[in-house]
Amino acid sequence: MCIEVKVLPTYANCPYSLYDNNGKAQQMTNQIEEPYRQLFENALIGIFQATAKGKFLIANLQVARIYGYENPEQLIATSENIKAQMYVDPRRHEELIELLKEQKCVYQFESQVYRADGSIIWICENIRPIYDPIGELIGYEGTVADISDRKHAEAALKEALQKEKQLKDHFVSMVSHELRAALTVIAAANSLLKLHSQKMTPEARHKYFDKIAQAVKNMTELSEGFLTISKAEAEKVKLKPVPLDLPVFCQEVWQDVQTVTKTNKQLIFTDTCPYATVAADRTLLRQILLNLLLNAVKYSPEGTSIYLELSGSNNEIVFRIKDEGIGIPPEDREHLFELFHRANNASTSDGTGIGLAIVKRALEIYNGSISVESEVGVGTTFSVTLPMLGYYPSQNR
Repeated sequence: MCIEVKVLPTYANCPYSLYDNNGKAQQMTNQIEEPYRQLFENALIGIFQATAKGKFLIANLQVARIYGYENPEQLIATSENIKAQMYVDPRRHEELIELLKEQKCVYQFESQVYRADGSIIWICENIRPIYDPIGELIGYEGTVADISDRKHAEAALKEALQKEKQLKDHFVSMVSHELRAALTVIAAANSLLKLHSQKMTPEARHKYFDKIAQAVKNMTELSEGFLTISKAEAEKVKLKPVPLDLPVFCQEVWQDVQTVTKTNKQLIFTDTCPYATVAADRTLLRQILLNLLLNAVKYSPEGTSIYLELSGSNNEIVFRIKDEGIGIPPEDREHLFELFHRANNASTSDGTGIGLAIVKRALEIYNGSISVESEVGVGTTFSVTLPMLGYYPSQNR
């Protein structure tokens, strides 16, 4: 399909002599031409005619604007081969000319071109050649549209899809590695217990049972994290507020952390929230607090304390989780919430790199926010702010 554009030369400020000088035929011709002139000049798409060498002969206002000129006259007054010079890649113009030689018209030909100010845009052209009565090429005519927004959107989408593919490939690789490592530990410990358990001391047997338990814990943590993120991505998760006694809830989450990590660290809990019972999404809030507290325990030395501060107002609830651990290097903070990212100084500690990614996804659903303050060798503080979904006046303090 090719759009054929018929343009009268008078539209490009190129007046020529019409039928006679008595005015009657001239008036009739003007009446016929006027609707087409209005259509040409006010068209939302660019319309043009150019010589075989690329000099614009006729152009409407939209063409001038696309190429960065205030009016068609400025565009028409440019050099002889201006159209050829506009293409960022000269080969693209050569390809266009070859296509025009081979076929009657070229449809949806996309290229990058320079505007008058030197900036670069994407255009889409529909062009056909113009021949004189004896078949000699005398020029071209057609339409042009600025498609920069669409091309940029396509490029952004392509980049996003590429990143998603890389992330999925990395995810599959990491999951496979973690699962193989855990299964290897379980298989090795099981074989040793089967073959030599009678010769082992109770302490030695207990050591291998602990290895199996730790491997199972890592696999469970990995699978739960994967399911949490996958569920959030696959469906539109809605908040489900339920009455929640925050101080009791915080203590319950800490008990889960103690069970999983078997830590001897002490939790120092401070509560200045004016409401004991609020409306909150229990599942999402648990994921947020659990993963932040697990990280605080995981990346701080034994014998140190973990601090959990609860505060709030009528509009929001704030949780501050502070540790006295290894801290986060500045170069890692930009990627802190990316899936599988682990700080450079965290390689000696167990971890899958999905905890903070789960926190971020839960906060996005909750419409909350998080900030971090950290100093290497001193500790890290995460501050989580959540919107107040409701409170219960009967529980006011």
